[in-house]
Amino acid sequence: MSTRQSLAQPDNDDQADAVEPAEPSRPGRTAFRRGSANPNGSTTALRADVLGALGVLKVATADQLQRLLRPGAASNTVIRQALRDLALHGLVASDGNTKDRHKTWRLDGTAGLEAAGHVLGLPRSEMGSTARGAGRSGAQHAMAVNETIAAFVLGGSAPGAAGGVGTVRSWSTETEFLLPGGRRKVRPDGVWQAPEIGVPVLMVEVDRSTMAPADVAAKFPRYRELFRVKVRDNDPALAGQEPADRTVHWWRRTWPGHTRPGYPPVALVVTDAGPLALANRQQAVADLSADCWLGRWCKVVRDYNDDGWREYDDAVPIIATTLEALAEHGPLGPVWWRYGRDGRHSLLDALDNPNNRAAYDQRQAVREKKAKQDHRELMQTLACADCGNVPKEESTWVHGSRQWTRRPGGRCWPCHQEHTQRLERETEEQLEAARAANAALRPCWTCRGSIGGRAGSPLELDEKAGPDRLECPQCVSDREAEELGPLVLPAPTRREQVAALVSAPDDPWWEDRVLHAKLYPVKDRAA
Repeated sequence: MSTRQSLAQPDNDDQADAVEPAEPSRPGRTAFRRGSANPNGSTTALRADVLGALGVLKVATADQLQRLLRPGAASNTVIRQALRDLALHGLVASDGNTKDRHKTWRLDGTAGLEAAGHVLGLPRSEMGSTARGAGRSGAQHAMAVNETIAAFVLGGSAPGAAGGVGTVRSWSTETEFLLPGGRRKVRPDGVWQAPEIGVPVLMVEVDRSTMAPADVAAKFPRYRELFRVKVRDNDPALAGQEPADRTVHWWRRTWPGHTRPGYPPVALVVTDAGPLALANRQQAVADLSADCWLGRWCKVVRDYNDDGWREYDDAVPIIATTLEALAEHGPLGPVWWRYGRDGRHSLLDALDNPNNRAAYDQRQAVREKKAKQDHRELMQTLACADCGNVPKEESTWVHGSRQWTRRPGGRCWPCHQEHTQRLERETEEQLEAARAANAALRPCWTCRGSIGGRAGSPLELDEKAGPDRLECPQCVSDREAEELGPLVLPAPTRREQVAALVSAPDDPWWEDRVLHAKLYPVKDRAA
């Protein structure tokens, strides 16, 4: 077996021993004793890690590889040693520098792709290209993608920032997805898989502010078109269903474990501009791509409000941040703006769909709780004044031609009935007492009937008549109707006056006649 093959298959210990010692020259060192096969002293494990990282990144600098593969190393010396050893075997090559004069490295030819594929466990067909010539122009976009991946893997650089998630092997770049028809493609800058934190897949777009916002926004409808594609589900449990019911979105089979409604999320990372320009750019892309991420508005008519929620079954969740914020706070820090939601959030919070049915149900529960509380408070005002009973509902009762509505400070219907009956009894008792008292008084001067009036008549007095009353209510009404003026009793005769000196007159109107004689002298009456 050739030396190139032995490097591509580092797990074979016997073959590795044929070209270099199996043990380090000194405990704690990261380089082996220099040999003819690898004169720079790199280890098999480190060379395998470098091949795997270049298989993912396609083109990278030694500094980027050192931060991703050996973040604890004081310098990138061991990485450069591994790169030089791999270059001697024709597996990697350098064909340019970044604008900061850092040498760029890439896989070299089919041998490099196959060696990296062996490390990553991927066939040659899935390894993509070698990015040949990318370093000649500085590979600026590739460097931005690498820095984005490094921020995800390493976490934030700020004190107390959240750590990173996964490794460089959690990523893939230059992955192409064919759209329906087979002629158009979707190629995200990076595809990240982190099922260990609940993110089966995240598509990443890195924007260096070189494209018009409309061109960036135009990528998201293609993602939605891609995610809409369904394939046949070969689950035996669905064998009895109709063909139309045996389909499933292809991405659910490719990356199982999705729990959120909607399609896989897409992250937009912007860089290479000032803070204000980057903020405006994110907003412009959001406005231009709203149809993809906004979701479908729904509401429940029976809830009697104008509120509602959004369904995200056909929406692409889009989150955005800047590369600078991502590198400072890490992917789990509060750096993500979820389109359609205010503020910046951590990754998992940003992926939660805003204003969804759960949020609506929560708002509706608050409204219903307040309505119930208001109803209870209203019902407390309707507590019965007699028995204290609190009604469940405000009610109006109709009994024949009578209508009764429960009012604050009022009574419940049984107490209302009892109170009404008690008042009727009291009124009847009062009337009977008035009748008895009026019957014992002097009669009406005009009709000689009861001074209280005929029993049951509309004008009957319901209380004891006063001592100065001379006529019953009916006779008083008749006198007023005939305009006869006030009643004046006849003056006592001389004989009656003399008899009154001996004994009290047997005349119930005597005192009134005497009084009228003084008030209305006889000579004045004639006049």
